[in-house]
Amino acid sequence: MSDPEILDRLLQTCDYRFRTVQCPRKQKPADVTAAKWQTGDEHWTPWTIVDCPLLPAGEMWCDMDCLSQLDIPMN
Repeated sequence: MSDPEILDRLLQTCDYRFRTVQCPRKQKPADVTAAKWQTGDEHWTPWTIVDCPLLPAGEMWCDMDCLSQLDIPMN
């Protein structure tokens, strides 16, 4: 089992969002998981899609045009 202290530190250095977005490329909704990681005291990477059901098995690239929808508040 993982050390709880290490797991806690890892969870503090990343942020995840689970959203349903409209894929501009495929013209359909998708339940995506996006993540960003802390690289310094106040520095974070940009959002990155880490899971999307619209990507076929083995496809690794997406233009991630849906990222702008991550900052829209959820209802």
